[in-house]
Amino acid sequence: MKLAVRTASGVVLLGVLLGALYLGVVALAVLVGLVVGIALFEYRRLWRGQPATPAVVILLGLSAFWLFRFAYPEVPGTVGLLAGSLAGLTLGLARRSSTRPVASWALAMGGAVWLGFLPGCILLLYRAAGSHSRGMALILLVVGISVVGDTAAYLVGSWIGRHPFMPRISPKKTWEGAVAGWLLPTLVAGELLPRVLPHLGIEVAFAIAAAAAAAAIAGDLAESQLKREVGVKDSGWLIPGHGGVLDRIDSLLFVGAVVYSLLGVAHAF
Repeated sequence: MKLAVRTASGVVLLGVLLGALYLGVVALAVLVGLVVGIALFEYRRLWRGQPATPAVVILLGLSAFWLFRFAYPEVPGTVGLLAGSLAGLTLGLARRSSTRPVASWALAMGGAVWLGFLPGCILLLYRAAGSHSRGMALILLVVGISVVGDTAAYLVGSWIGRHPFMPRISPKKTWEGAVAGWLLPTLVAGELLPRVLPHLGIEVAFAIAAAAAAAAIAGDLAESQLKREVGVKDSGWLIPGHGGVLDRIDSLLFVGAVVYSLLGVAHAF
């Protein structure tokens, strides 16, 4: 039953993504912004009741800044980013009501990098593709690495998983599931990447696919560790069968950043 709910939710989410991609970069930016906004809300709420909570102004401000910069990279703003980061720390130190200003600043900076900077790489990837059709294909490929890896890990781990994988972080994950969650998206993406970017060699394509599949696992583990630290099972409840938005995009954020960065290093655009 849980798999059926997860599948139905996944189909709906895929339909929303396809609609945004079909409409173009503005619709994609709006969708990414909406998803990031919900994820930021969930992230802030995860720290409720903890000794330190992320500073809201820094968390939201820097996340919005990065998304805007990546949607419109021709607009200068590096100085503004640095000034905003330092000003946030300074204001936090000056507030008498803040008992842990440095911790609040650090949590906000980390959250903004995770939920503002990394999602922005997806927008950069779309723009760097050079055409609407190629941009759509690359975004779907990035999403596919995350979804295929997560599904393979879940199915194989449930079916034949016997050996714990990172039990301190996530007791239900197994080595069998982790290997399947890395191998299958590596094979699929390694085969498809050169078809989307013909100048990309097959060896480089498989290397990028392998790194992206590993990044998906790392992203999932990072969010699992966060939830363990704050003592919650899910980041939210918005997506049936998955939990919160942050639960659904945890691996995708890492994959998009890795694929964009490595394709740039390989001069594949």
